[in-house]
Amino acid sequence: MNTCDILKTRNAKVNFLKGLIRVSMADGVVPDVEKEFYRKSAYGLGLDDEAVAEIENSDYKEIVFETTEEKMFFFIQAIQLSWIDNDYCEAERNEIRKLADELEISAESIEKVEKWVEEGMEWNKKGDELLKLS
Repeated sequence: MNTCDILKTRNAKVNFLKGLIRVSMADGVVPDVEKEFYRKSAYGLGLDDEAVAEIENSDYKEIVFETTEEKMFFFIQAIQLSWIDNDYCEAERNEIRKLADELEISAESIEKVEKWVEEGMEWNKKGDELLKLS
């Protein structure tokens, strides 16, 4: 799935990144390397300097998507990014649930995404074990 096929508008792209930053802030720390990642992601999505400034100067409270597909794409990506360090912490889980409530996405849908991501992480670990075969 191509990001720009889902996030077609400037608004969707800006809110996608604002949402990801909001989730990454849940544990209270956003390292400079993560800030740079989001800045590069904004440009990678075709956003301009004005949009980047809007994202960086946001309070990250209001996240708005126009379609359910945009919302679910956001949650899939946000949960995957939360797992990237092998620690989907309680603060991240709580922020995901708060956002799901705000965006009117059911807890059941979030649980399905979480289960899918967790299964994917386990699948990847099994693949890593194959590197040790001879």
